[in-house]
Amino acid sequence: MDTLFGLCSLLLLLFSQNAAILGQLDSRIGGSGILSPPPTSPATPPLSLQPSTPSITHFVNESFIIVCQTVQKDIDTKWRDPRGQTRENTKGRVHIEKKTAGLLALVFEHISLEDRGNWTCEVNGNRNGNRNVNVEREFLASFELLVNQKISFGKTEEVQSVREGRDALVNCFVEGMPEPEVSWHYNGEYINTVNSTKHNRLSNGLYIRNVSQADAGEYTCRAIRITPTFSDTDQITILLRIQHKPYWTFNETLPVQYAYVGGAVNLSCDAMGEPPPSFTWLHDGKGIVGFNHRIFVADYGATLQLQVKNASQFGDYKCKVANPLGMLERVIRLLPGAKPWGPTRFQLKKLYTDAFELDLRSPRMTNVSAEMQIYGYRVAYLSDTEFKFSAGNWSYAKQRDFSVHRGYHFIVPHLEPNTTYLMRAASRNLAGLSDWSGVKVFTTAAGCSWNPPLYPIYALILALAWS
Repeated sequence: MDTLFGLCSLLLLLFSQNAAILGQLDSRIGGSGILSPPPTSPATPPLSLQPSTPSITHFVNESFIIVCQTVQKDIDTKWRDPRGQTRENTKGRVHIEKKTAGLLALVFEHISLEDRGNWTCEVNGNRNGNRNVNVEREFLASFELLVNQKISFGKTEEVQSVREGRDALVNCFVEGMPEPEVSWHYNGEYINTVNSTKHNRLSNGLYIRNVSQADAGEYTCRAIRITPTFSDTDQITILLRIQHKPYWTFNETLPVQYAYVGGAVNLSCDAMGEPPPSFTWLHDGKGIVGFNHRIFVADYGATLQLQVKNASQFGDYKCKVANPLGMLERVIRLLPGAKPWGPTRFQLKKLYTDAFELDLRSPRMTNVSAEMQIYGYRVAYLSDTEFKFSAGNWSYAKQRDFSVHRGYHFIVPHLEPNTTYLMRAASRNLAGLSDWSGVKVFTTAAGCSWNPPLYPIYALILALAWS
């Protein structure tokens, strides 16, 4: 009897517990036959983002990761881009990474301008693959990605050119997000484009009307941005060249020059042009051939150096200068002249710590015209260290030219104190240089070295000298 009573009590207890469970299930089913999600605490959002700011700012090419976290870890989530497309790829510049249950990361390896906008994390369908379990799509979490682009100048060329007399556009392709403000400077001076009849600031550069050679120079395109969150600036300097036909830059070139057989002569041809012109030399209307000449060409000049071996090298030398906008010609007549006599006196006149004053003399030449007389000297010099280093090669020597028309003070400056120099001299006339003199050796005076701790001693010596 007692055993039967105990079994009945146990059955009554189990029945009461099952009734409570069935009551809970009936309240969640609600007569629809579909299980609804358990209630969520109002204080805990179903989705959250880390970092959790509503807007995030980054620069182009920066990296960034944001994580979407769900309260119910067995519910899948997904990311949608600003165009509403679901991001499911797990590799690429922008991809997703599932860290652990309930965590879905959105990874930007390199941010680009196309990534800006609202990105949304939302619940993805049903839970545990159960088709009979529905989850409302109202569970969303989003953030706005603001993308800034650093200031750059794209394909802006640092050297630009325009033809003289035309209107010019100095191109400056400024890139940046937000878009920066642009100002212009010419050779360091600000260009005021407001109500200007000469300059106009455009979105892609600086417009200049009726350019002349005075407009050539450096134009600085300066970009600046100031926003509530940051400020920056950058600039690029553009060299503007004005295209023009060639013109002579050295009008003192002598139409007649002299040389002597066995000597050398330099014929110069200097002209400006943009684009830089070409230079061509002709001798008596023909191209120059042989091994007795060298031509040194620069952007705006050409020098013809002749070693005169025989009389056939005298005559007319024509220099032709040309670029696409024009051409110039100049003729220099090379005539035979008298070889100058060498200096008969070459000695030290006065000694300094950093200079020599030289005594140079040559006799007056006979049986030559007045224009063939000696008018100056050339001095070549090397320090003893330089002489040893160059193995006695005088082509490495420094040179200084003197003219007798300016007086007879022949000073060689900028020398080192207490240093030995080797020197030689030659006379000059219109036909060239004489033979070099013999080498002379001179030593500069020793200078006092400055030593601050010894200053009181120097002062005492001076005081005794004046007492």
